[in-house]
Amino acid sequence: MIKKELLLSRIQTPDGTIICSRAMDDLGEHTDKNGHYYGLEGGLAYQKVLYDKKDYKDASIYTTDDFNIIRENIVWDTYGVDGDEELRQVKIKDLALDHIENILILPSLSAVFENILLSEVEFRK
Repeated sequence: MIKKELLLSRIQTPDGTIICSRAMDDLGEHTDKNGHYYGLEGGLAYQKVLYDKKDYKDASIYTTDDFNIIRENIVWDTYGVDGDEELRQVKIKDLALDHIENILILPSLSAVFENILLSEVEFRK
């Protein structure tokens, strides 16, 4: 059985805007078309929603979600093959297999992310 862990902290406001918090000190903010303010912070450490009105939808992604949702929304930060490019985020589904293999040998890779990448490799077979 897969343990339910937060992979991506996000909410959806009434006008459809997705606000995301990727790190503990990352505050995502939006003033909705309805005039209300919405904010989200905490990344994966905790989820704190700031709002004028509690009419938002939790749009977070968890390890227990369908794998297609995970591979479409979870990203890997990369500076390119040689590490000299501008930082960009690549969806798991768009990573090259050799890139995934290189990520999998990183000593600091979390077990959760390792499982996601191994699932992606298996998914492509």
